[in-house]
Parts: sequence; structure tokens; C-alpha cells
Amino acid sequence: MPEGVLVVGAANLDIKGRLFAEPLAGTSNSAAIKSSFGGVARNIAENLVRLGVPVTLLTAVGDDYAGENILNHAGEAGIDVARALVIAKATTGSYMAAINQSGGLFFGMDDLRVLHHVTPDYLRLNRDAFRNCDVVALDLNLTDAALLEAIQLAREYRKKICVDPTSTQRAWRLRPHLELLNIITPNIAEAEAILGSGFIHNPAEALNAARALVGLGVGTAVITQAERGACYATAEESGHFPAVQVEIVDTTGAGDALTAAIIFGTLQGIDVAESLQLGLRAAALTLHSTETVVPDLSLDRLYSLGDAPLPLEVSADPDATEPYSLDSVDYDEY
Repeated sequence: MPEGVLVVGAANLDIKGRLFAEPLAGTSNSAAIKSSFGGVARNIAENLVRLGVPVTLLTAVGDDYAGENILNHAGEAGIDVARALVIAKATTGSYMAAINQSGGLFFGMDDLRVLHHVTPDYLRLNRDAFRNCDVVALDLNLTDAALLEAIQLAREYRKKICVDPTSTQRAWRLRPHLELLNIITPNIAEAEAILGSGFIHNPAEALNAARALVGLGVGTAVITQAERGACYATAEESGHFPAVQVEIVDTTGAGDALTAAIIFGTLQGIDVAESLQLGLRAAALTLHSTETVVPDLSLDRLYSLGDAPLPLEVSADPDATEPYSLDSVDYDEY
């Protein structure tokens, strides 16, 4: 009987440095540097298991210490990584980020060449994992061929498909597949890349963009807007919710947490509006943490974060977002 989520995509090592001052080009910059386990697919998977959802992860790592540690940590968290590929003489994927003083991403680089081993043949060998799940979640670190095969396998078994567009550079690759997707969760820049236009300047325009994505065939479109919250659209309804106010420590992984919470809501039969509110809370907890995935994430923490905000009427005043708050964080640990 189908159960849980199949997640397909990247599992890699994150190396993040939070700058102590304004960055200077052409020289070394002082920063607090730490490493953690990352990758969009892996992050989504860990968030889901911490919410009590069974998860299988299809990914590829190298036969090095980073790959071994990533899979060991994932397994200890509760993710089924028995099907993950360990590629001889390959280097495990990595992501390097420079985080500015306000916690935002200044510059990022990734090396995910090992993901080329996630081939259509590998996915077909694991077709039973597609059959024996409720939702298939994908990131766009996959090759075009693997992405197409994963979508086709999910459709063959009539599974809901959620895609995290992953980055502005990769998001446009969703254009040929939009009418096959049940859920997508882009940020503003990724939504612009998918739609092929840069017109999203406020919540009202983001809401129109979400509706446009639904018009192109997407089942549910959620567009995140950083401190302005997020909006959603389906064929029947649309709306916008404010962000949870939080002192930002590190933005890495916040979108993945939101995506995971929306998938969780889908599995539980929770409506899109409430699922998005859970997603905004999960994102806030992640923004407030030095970790890519909040280690003590739980459904109780999401529901105890505060009373749910009312949806905003964005047409009246697109900039009127009144977030609610989370306690301040101690930066000394970073």
C-alpha cells in the first residue's frame, strides 16, 4: 500500500561562511564558517521525516568521507537511503555560500556533477519506489533526462508531483512540464524565470504570477517572497500570507522547509492555505537556526509557534504585511 514520499535529487555538503563585514573583492574576508549536510532533496527529506513522514531518497554521492557522512546522518534521521548510489572515484556534491551580515545569501556556488549518475536507467530500476509512495518530490539538480523520467514514472503510477525549482538558473527548465505538476514552490526570481518575465515587484504581482502558473497547468503554485511572506493559487482559490517575523541567522534551507511542510499538508489532507501557513512557520524556524534543517523540528513546534495569521487582502495595499514574531536568537553560536 502506498505510503510516504519519494524524494529525488541532491544530497551534498554545505559550507557556509557568515561575513563579519561588507565583502571585499579580490581578498580574503573574515567570516564564521561552518559545514552541514544539505542538498535541496536531502533537506526536504529530512524536514519530512522530522514531521513524521516516511521518506525514501534517491540520490548519488561519491565514495568519500562526505558521502559516507551524509548517508549515515540521513539514515540516522530516519530517511531510507538504501537505494542511494555511491559512485566510485567520484566527489560528493558540495555547496559553498557566503552569507551577508543580515543572514541573506551574498554569493553561492555548487558542484553537483555526481548527480549525473542519477540516470533514467537508475530511476527505472527503482520504479517500485515510485509505485509505493504517495507523493514524488523532485529538485532541479537532476539532468533533463532524469527529470523527464521521474515525472513520467510518477505520472504512470498517478502520484502527485511536487517540484522545488531550486535556483534561478535552473527554474526555467520547468516550462515544458508545468501541466504535469501538482505543486511548485518557487521564490520570486524563480517564478520570473519560469514565466520568462521580470515583473514581480510586490505581493499583488506575485499573486498574479501564481495565478498565471496555474493558468499554464500547475495544480498549486506557491511563490515565496522573503520578508513579505508567500502567496498561493489553485484553480479554485488564491491568497497571500505574511511572513513570521524572525531575526535571520541564515537563509539556507528555509525554502526547502516550506516545501516539506506543504507536502506534509498534502499528505494529511490539509487545505493549501493552512499548509502554506505551516510552511511559513517551518521556514521561520529554519531562518532562525544556524542549521540547514532545524534538528528539533516537529509538528508540535509548528503549531505552537503562534496563532495563524489571517490571509492578506493584497489588492488593497500590496505592501501591508504585518508579521508576527519569534524570539531573538543568540548569534554567538554562529
